[in-house]
Amino acid sequence: MRIMVFALLLAGFAAARADAQSAEFVPAIHAAAALRALSAPTALAQPVAPTLEPAVRKNKNRSLSATLMLIGAGAILVGAIAGGGGGTVLIVGGVVCAGYGVYLYAQ
Repeated sequence: MRIMVFALLLAGFAAARADAQSAEFVPAIHAAAALRALSAPTALAQPVAPTLEPAVRKNKNRSLSATLMLIGAGAILVGAIAGGGGGTVLIVGGVVCAGYGVYLYAQ
């Protein structure tokens, strides 16, 4: 029952935010997009830095791996507290998730 009340309240707030998508604002959105396109530099004018690309990928993998390790540790903890068959599933899933995070971190 609480979930249904929460879902209805959430749907009510989400509908109030949909006013920004009305036809009244379409010309302003198109004007802003046109200004952004005019002010953006072309691809030829931007300097190319090939050494930055592997560093960006490495940082993305590090943040993803840290996230996976934290989620896995949380699942292990919740599974240990819950116990039973569901707890066992959570522990095994947490170990797999954290293990994959460690694997990504090591690469």
